[in-house]
Amino acid sequence: MAIVGHFKDLDEAQKLVQSVLLKGVVQEVYEEGQLLHMLPVTVIDSKSIKYNREKTLPGAAFYDIHEQIPWSADVDYATQVEASLKRVVTQDILDNFMLKTYKDPNDYRSIVLSELRKGVMRTIEDKLIYGDDSTYPKEFDGLNELVDGTHAGGAKQIIDQGGAAAPLTVANLRKLIDLVKPKPDILLMTRTMRNTLSAAAWEKGLVLANAQPVGTISYAKDEFGARVEYFDGVRIVVSDYLVNEADNTGKKSAASGMCSIYAIRFGQIQDGGLCLVVGGETGGVDFFKMTELEALEDYDAAGIRLTAYCGLALGSTKALAKIESIDEDGVIAG
Repeated sequence: MAIVGHFKDLDEAQKLVQSVLLKGVVQEVYEEGQLLHMLPVTVIDSKSIKYNREKTLPGAAFYDIHEQIPWSADVDYATQVEASLKRVVTQDILDNFMLKTYKDPNDYRSIVLSELRKGVMRTIEDKLIYGDDSTYPKEFDGLNELVDGTHAGGAKQIIDQGGAAAPLTVANLRKLIDLVKPKPDILLMTRTMRNTLSAAAWEKGLVLANAQPVGTISYAKDEFGARVEYFDGVRIVVSDYLVNEADNTGKKSAASGMCSIYAIRFGQIQDGGLCLVVGGETGGVDFFKMTELEALEDYDAAGIRLTAYCGLALGSTKALAKIESIDEDGVIAG
């Protein structure tokens, strides 16, 4: 037994010692690939916004001197598209006992508000990719649904890589870029997929006879000095919100080792880009409307609620494309 002077043992000595509690909560959840701060914003004052896409443009012909020129009527539009606002809400109780006593050194209200805000933002980020209005009508459609022509009112912009034993090919990655007109702003992919692609570009090479590393990936610095990666001039964005997906569906599947890569062009609806639609007080300075309830019935507590009205709108189907069913751990081929 250790001798601790006056005290019987260490446990007795520690009864006279109090630990110091640091203010706040240390961040432990780190996630990259947030789309919210990248998306342009369209503010509306109704529950939804409708818009038309081109389908058939007018033609022209060549005519000789004095030849009669006929009138033509050959323009029509694709199925009208509607992007609706959906309400996302989170709320929590501020117990008065905690509110009045939990002050040194922490501000109980500030901690609850901060964690509520972070939690609802993570929910929105997830739905920006995997939201499904058809299955869950209270959600808005995310990237996985919008890229499917059935939901977006146009042709599918999907390349099927082939399934669990089908690693990414550079040829398909270039085809993906070509599907987005005139050119995508980002390639959204998992961290594992980015690392696999980077390895093929720099140290491992492609699966070809006598293949050597090829410089398909380049690097630059963003406005904050952080390193940014590019494939053929298109910025690579790693998303921790992209997860394992089922074959040929793009829907979450924890048992699968497959993933998707998205090519995205941002922009306002009228410019044919992908944007965030917001309404109500969501369209103001703050993304959330915060409501404080001073007294909750049957509780010795106050309440705090965060509400946002938002949705995702795809102007042109040519602003979004994806490769699905990729074996993200596979060796990349040419």
